[in-house]
Amino acid sequence: MTHRIVFVLSLLLVLAGPARGQTSMENGARTAALGGAATALPDVPWGYANPASRSTLSERVVAFFATQAFGLSELRLGAAQVVEPTGLGTFALGARTFGFEDYRETHLNLGYARGVQLGTSRRFHLGVNVRYHRVSVPDYGAAGTVELGLGGLVSVLPVLDLGFHWTNPHVPTLGGEELPRTLAVGLHYAPMDLFRVVVDAYKDVRFPLAIRSGIEVRPVDVLFLRVGAATEPSRWTAGVGVAVGAFVADVAAERHEVLGWSPAVAFSVRW
Repeated sequence: MTHRIVFVLSLLLVLAGPARGQTSMENGARTAALGGAATALPDVPWGYANPASRSTLSERVVAFFATQAFGLSELRLGAAQVVEPTGLGTFALGARTFGFEDYRETHLNLGYARGVQLGTSRRFHLGVNVRYHRVSVPDYGAAGTVELGLGGLVSVLPVLDLGFHWTNPHVPTLGGEELPRTLAVGLHYAPMDLFRVVVDAYKDVRFPLAIRSGIEVRPVDVLFLRVGAATEPSRWTAGVGVAVGAFVADVAAERHEVLGWSPAVAFSVRW
């Protein structure tokens, strides 16, 4: 068991910690295909990139997501999310698991988002995500803490959205170590329904500024084609989405310059 734990922890250190290594791959396959750039992207149920985005959803969403970093079963991630828009705001409930039997991270999250009218035609969306983060290593014990994410999203022009996401302002610790504290600012440019561009500037207080970007093209009504890129570390991404009625399926792949490919798949139902 010990050598497997060391192996996993070594990979996580290469990725500069689980949160940094998984951020672009934990917000659904659509976001993964766009280089992880989703801070200003509306209509995203997951909320890990920006919980305010949930306020733009008009329908109930049940979503599932899975990825396996670099094809290794020890670095497998699975997540589920339910989002419910109401007259009082949009509520979300979700769970995520990462790792294997000798090293396991579990997240349980609650989210809330609401839009506030600005003038006659503009809305400012605000969101919060509260996540219980637990790490368990058999024979060594377990520890947990609470993480917090705060986000905002606004249309500055009819074709341009601006978003921000701030995580862990309360400086939580787990096992004596501070969890990542990040700030992301993003733009979403959609001059037409068939084409959009997203760009994020993402800063973890422990690491250099990272830039993430992606392009989504919709050649026909049911098909979406996506490509993206990111820095710190350098990655290339691509993916395809299919939407038929209430059902949406997305697949993506991320290429790390050193460690190789990470596939991802997501499925959601809206009604």
